[in-house]
Amino acid sequence: MAKRIVSALGKFSNSTVTGNDDTFKQVNIAEYTVEKKKEGKYQLMRVLFFVIMAAVFIGLIVLLYQFIQYVAIIVGFAFAGMGGWMLYFFLYRYLQIEYSYAIENSELICTEIYGNKSDKLLLRTRMSSVERVVPYEGEYKAQIDSDTYETTIELRSTPATDQAYAVVYKTESGGKGVVFLEGSNKTLKAFKYYCSQNTVIKEMRR
Repeated sequence: MAKRIVSALGKFSNSTVTGNDDTFKQVNIAEYTVEKKKEGKYQLMRVLFFVIMAAVFIGLIVLLYQFIQYVAIIVGFAFAGMGGWMLYFFLYRYLQIEYSYAIENSELICTEIYGNKSDKLLLRTRMSSVERVVPYEGEYKAQIDSDTYETTIELRSTPATDQAYAVVYKTESGGKGVVFLEGSNKTLKAFKYYCSQNTVIKEMRR
């Protein structure tokens, strides 16, 4: 059975001690994961997924009935059930999205997790490339929005969250990138450890 992926400190971790409780007592190691809020286009896609599955299920039974009539009730349910399970297993994970980031071994790792079954690496950069970590609100938000970025990474559960932070970093090409994420007291301490002069600490709910 495949191991569940629950955070950025999964297969992208470069540490052999990840997961040890003592490890996370260190101020320079932290992780945080949030579930993408079911709203807007994302929620619509989730609803459409089940509508399409139902349509395929019914359509297959009707099609088989035209050819083999009553036997279609048994055969149709069997094929449609198997097809529905395959669609759910392989595709529905992409409608169960979580965003995760971690600070470990002097690196910032950002991932997108799909149904705890697979994940995608969005960013892996040295903490020395991080130039600024500020609350994404008020004057800081205005400053962040006034700049241009080569890369933008979204890790917030919803744009409406009041726990938003902006992390500005230097890209490999020398430009600027920005990560929008939700801060936690633990991760902000880790950012402060590596970027003390340019990290603004705000008390978080978690």
